[in-house]
This record gives sequence, structure tokens and C-alpha cells, in this order.
Amino acid sequence: MAHPDRHRVVPAWRRRVTGPLVPVLVLACAAAAAAPFLPLLSWAITGGLAGYSLSGSV
Repeated sequence: MAHPDRHRVVPAWRRRVTGPLVPVLVLACAAAAAAPFLPLLSWAITGGLAGYSLSGSV
């Protein structure tokens, strides 16, 4: 027996938003926006990982 929602009509905006290209574009835009802050972000990430490992959570 087929699933009852198998032939459901999906709005066009939902198909575009859930397409596989959308997350790639969002991540590319986020990377471009974060580029000027990379030195600061790299130290923040390193410090966060060090704090996590030193806290005994690992």
C-alpha cells in the first residue's frame, strides 16, 4: 500500500528552500561574511576546544 502523502502537492517555495543548493549557498555566504574575522574566530575556537578538553568533558 502506498503512503497517503506520496502524491501530495508541495508548494514551489518549499521545493526551492529545501533544495540541496540552499545550504551550500548559506554556508558560502557565512564564510565570506566571516572572512575578516578569521584570526579572531580561530583563536576563539581554539580556546573553546581547549577549555572543553581541560574541563574533563572529554
